[in-house]
Amino acid sequence: MKAFYNIFLLLILTSTVGVNVNAQKLDVGLLLGGAYYYGDVVNELEPSTMRAAVGGFLRYRLGTRFAIKAYGGFNKVSGDDQLSESEWQKQRNWTFETNILEGSLLLEWNLIEDRNRGRRFANPFIPYLFGGVGMFNFTPKSDFNGQLQSLAPLQLSGVAYTLNAICVPFGFGARYYIARKFQIGFELGVRYTNTSYIDDIAPDNVYQNPSTTPFPTLTEYYYARSSANRNPGDLRSKMGNVKEGTGSNGLNQFLGASDFYVTTGLTASYTIGEAKGGSAGGSRGRNYGKSIRCPRFY
Repeated sequence: MKAFYNIFLLLILTSTVGVNVNAQKLDVGLLLGGAYYYGDVVNELEPSTMRAAVGGFLRYRLGTRFAIKAYGGFNKVSGDDQLSESEWQKQRNWTFETNILEGSLLLEWNLIEDRNRGRRFANPFIPYLFGGVGMFNFTPKSDFNGQLQSLAPLQLSGVAYTLNAICVPFGFGARYYIARKFQIGFELGVRYTNTSYIDDIAPDNVYQNPSTTPFPTLTEYYYARSSANRNPGDLRSKMGNVKEGTGSNGLNQFLGASDFYVTTGLTASYTIGEAKGGSAGGSRGRNYGKSIRCPRFY
């Protein structure tokens, strides 16, 4: 799976690098902002759990309406049961943080045509929608005597899961030309995933007999944090379909099947290549964005 993940990232890069940059079709950019997670620990609006997000992208314009974007980013997400309104979660007392490395391939659709070429700005403000597919690697950790301990090898809920997963990014953004080749903007994207273990917990997991886990001493350490009923069969998450009395509802049951995270932030991008004329069609389109020389009479 890790080899497939690396190959996927390589394909994204090679699919965008080998383009003709002389026609001002390629943008290179940066995103700086925050990441937010929703899952078995954070399942309410809790802004204090937002952490840092940084990413880079290459955008190749297919025309005035569409563009392909290769994105690679680093996100940190976290959660703490003590911030929940659920009394059961406070008793469970689970906390974690995860680093997420993502590579994705996106299709952007400009809601306003991007006809900005050369020195002319037809539509300096370009709002857009986007969607695509990607892969990511995550590493859930929690405190152990003042140091962060990786949780996946411990199998605290008796499940061995992979640290690579698929995400489906979608969202919206806007960019504004502040110069001929320079744009700034804003973007918000949701990443729905095919894993529920970003937080090391899935909806129907159960507490285990520590002696049956790979590291019994560590299992006992993390279990000792909880004052909840840890009898066999007791769910470790309110997101399942059993704990109706502890805050579970239809929305949580639907969303709880998989974790997802949100990346939002400010963007800046630079257009590579020399200015060329636009392609709006007709005589106006052929001259669009080109400088016109004064006629000579000698």
